[in-house]
Amino acid sequence: MSAKVFFILIFCVVTTLQYTPFTACKSGSTPFELRLEGCTKSPCILASGKDVEAECDFAVVADTKDLKPVVLIQLFDESINYPLPEPDACTSLIDNDCPLDEGESVTYTLKMPIPDLSMQLTLHFQFSLMDSKNNTHVCFEFDAKIDN
Repeated sequence: MSAKVFFILIFCVVTTLQYTPFTACKSGSTPFELRLEGCTKSPCILASGKDVEAECDFAVVADTKDLKPVVLIQLFDESINYPLPEPDACTSLIDNDCPLDEGESVTYTLKMPIPDLSMQLTLHFQFSLMDSKNNTHVCFEFDAKIDN
């Protein structure tokens, strides 16, 4: 294989692996990777009135039969719980089902609606997956600008 073809292939692979920058939470496990559709730099630009889609790869921290998503939004000095339409995260796992074993690597798919707003907002999101024993299986934070 010529060097030129090799570098073209490497460039194509690198440009398709678009990971989203995130910050680790103060507690809980950090994801291996986060892929938020259309976001490769902070703050992520989220379209008002549209759904955000993302995938998060992480390791299960303890045996569990259930997972639920918990989303907190920091708006000014307020922390607001942001309910998702699918409260059972087990239904949103790729190639896995609950129950899950400690140390198992899994991928969660997130679909989060963004309200239709008439103004631009900059928000700080904290996302985690919790089980009924209050184990935090994964937690990350990211900044986003809601654009209308």
